Amino acid sequence: NMTKQVIKISGLDCASCAMVIDDVLEELDGVKSAKTSFAKEQVEVEFDNDKISADDIKKTVESAGFSVV
Repeated sequence: NMTKQVIKISGLDCASCAMVIDDVLEELDGVKSAKTSFAKEQVEVEFDNDKISADDIKKTVESAGFSVV
């Protein structure tokens, strides 16, 4: 059951920060893709909500050192 969700993030200081978020999220079981936009301060995540919840994804972003808005 694939779902796409946009999550707003604050604390994105650089383009490489966006790549860090993509890498961390794409390692999660159930996440198909993560596309972080440094300019828009958001990440678009495509994930299987039978395997992982949006809350788990947000917690992962926060544990990587960023704030979910």
